[in-house]
Amino acid sequence: MRSVTLLLLSCILMSFIFSHVKEVEAGLSPMAASLRVRKDIFLGKCGKDGNKTCVNDFVKKGGAADKPISCECDDFGFEHLCRCNFA
Repeated sequence: MRSVTLLLLSCILMSFIFSHVKEVEAGLSPMAASLRVRKDIFLGKCGKDGNKTCVNDFVKKGGAADKPISCECDDFGFEHLCRCNFA
């Protein structure tokens, strides 16, 4: 009897969790869904404004047509990792 009750409770709990995940996914804005994220490693450090450094690095690499909307920069020794959002 205990195992049946435990099974029923776990099924009910899982259904609540799955319904909540669907609600959160449905709440995403269309703008966030259309963004592409690209990562790349460049030489040098992030500097005072890592966002600007990464934007400039991607523009140098791919031209002005491939300019990111925003970036995050992390230093790793003599290199930095850029994670950028593109439209």
